Amino acid sequence: RGRAGRGDRHPDTLMSVYNLGSLLQKQGRLGDAIPLFREELEGCDAWYGKGHTETQNSARNLVKVLTGAGRQRQADEVAATYGV
Repeated sequence: RGRAGRGDRHPDTLMSVYNLGSLLQKQGRLGDAIPLFREELEGCDAWYGKGHTETQNSARNLVKVLTGAGRQRQADEVAATYGV
C-alpha cells in the first residue's frame, strides 16, 4: 500500500520516510537524509499542524541533522518556524 494506497501525508508513510532518513543519518549520509527529514516534517505539519507533538519532534530531528551537516542557518530557520 504505502504512498500509492495511503498517500504521502499518511502517518504510516511519514514513519517509513522517517525510518529511511534515520538509517541514512546513522550511515553518515546526511545529504541523503536531509530531504527525507524535510519531507517527513512537511507531512507532519500538513497532517497534524505546527504545534502537534509529532510535528515538533520531526522539526527537532531535522534541526539536529541540519546542524550535524553544518547547515546551521537552515537549522535555525526550521527551529524558529516551529519553535523548537
